[in-house]
Formats: sequence, C-alpha cells, structure tokens
Amino acid sequence: MSTEWQQSFGYRFFFTPIKSSAADLTRINLGGLGSGKFINNVTLQNATAKIITAGTGDTFAFGIGTHAVTNAVATATLATLTFDAAHGIAVGRRIVVKDLPAPFASLNGSFVVTSVTTTSPHTLSYALAGSAITTAPVAAGVVAPSLLLDGTDPPFRLMGLTNAQPANATTKESVTTYDDEAGGYNTPIPTAKDKTWTLSGVTSFAASAWRAMRLCEELNLSEKLMIKYALIGPYNGNQVEYGYGMFESYQPEQAAGTVLKYQVSLAGYGKPGLELL
Repeated sequence: MSTEWQQSFGYRFFFTPIKSSAADLTRINLGGLGSGKFINNVTLQNATAKIITAGTGDTFAFGIGTHAVTNAVATATLATLTFDAAHGIAVGRRIVVKDLPAPFASLNGSFVVTSVTTTSPHTLSYALAGSAITTAPVAAGVVAPSLLLDGTDPPFRLMGLTNAQPANATTKESVTTYDDEAGGYNTPIPTAKDKTWTLSGVTSFAASAWRAMRLCEELNLSEKLMIKYALIGPYNGNQVEYGYGMFESYQPEQAAGTVLKYQVSLAGYGKPGLELL
C-alpha cells in the first residue's frame, strides 16, 4: 500500500548516510542521479535489511544486513565467529557484532575484520583484548558489515512519501549606495540560500530506509551523521533536487500494527543542486 501512495504522489527520495567530514560540495557539480553522478541510484540498499549500530567516534559502525553467528571462540587477543553460510565480509571492513550471549558478551561491539575464511567453516576474526573463552555454539548473535559513511555507499529509497514540502530562505546583506538625484538607498545583495524540506510518509516499521532515517536523525549530533540526498518530483519526475543535509525534528504519529505515519525535517547544508529535465 505504501508503494502505491508513493507512486501516486509523484515523489522519489533517495539518501545515503555519511559522516559530516565526508560532505564534499564540489560533488554537486556531477549532476543528480545515476552512475558517476551525485547519487548512484542504480543499486539500492535492501529494502528490508536489518540495521544495527555500535561504537562511537572513530569506531562508530552503521551495520546493515545481518548474518547469524553459530559458534564463537576467543583468545586473549583475538575473537573468531563462525557462520552457517558465506558472509561476504572482507578483511579490513568494520563490522557490528550484537546480541552474543554470555560468556561471549564481551565480543559484542564495533571491530575491524583481520581475517576470514571463504570456504566451510565460514569464519571471521577480529582483534580483541580480553580473556580466553572456550569455543562453543551460540543460540543468538548477529554480525553486519558497516556502511563506509563516506558517500560511496548505495542509497536507501524512502518509500511511502505523502508530502514533501520545501521552504526556502535567502540571506541578504544591505549595501548603501548614493545617487545625487535619487538620494541614498539600500541595495539587498544575496549572500546565502537555505532550503528545508518537511517530509511526511507512511511506511512499515521493518523498512530499512525508515530505520536508517531514524538513526541518522537520532545520531546527527553524537555521531555527526548527515546524508546526501536526491528528491525527484513532482511534475512527472522532471524535477530533481539534490545536495547534503541533516534529518531533524522527527515526529511520529499513532501506528497501526506495523504501519506507522511520521513527519521529519531535512535541513539542507551548503548549495543544493537542481535539474529541470
């Protein structure tokens, strides 16, 4: 149902979470959507993938797409987790480890993978300072690879939009000039332009894009999470606006089962891009 509402209203909204340090305003010049442009929407994030987070600052990890752990073991310097199937996580990738029960609870958190096996048994290992723990099966625990948060991750598509209302503001400075005949007068000179979007929608609680939006809004201060975005529509998709921004002021409404209604603001950062196709 939310997909039908999204299509009937005419907006398509794509966004990629980034660290604020990754905002590069020169990339606005690449153009809006497509391969090699500001946002490459050819490949999207899984619409229902689970998202988990861990760590803070340099160790912050925004994990998407969980893999269930079946066995765990640790030495004083290394933890190794086993999976039933290939996990596809490469050496050097930051991961989120969550929900491992005792005695493996100390293995939860944000880590960088140091080694993997790509044939059965499928494992990955990471450095860990602690006590040795004997190998044992586990009944719970998941691992997810982290987004890079540098602007290169595939975007999410926020479905179920029912309204996307822009508000523009232009900052001006007054320059006082003088004419012998007309007398003195002020000339307003534009110096900056801000754009804020109010987004409203209906979506499933399980939608990964909604979960990513909530986390970006909640962690915009503590982890400096911003987004780069592109909004297509209305007018039959002939208008594309894109740029950097920050989710803020999330407002939920009464949910109906697993379907929820919400409103959130997107505060623009730097110069936005506009294409009228």
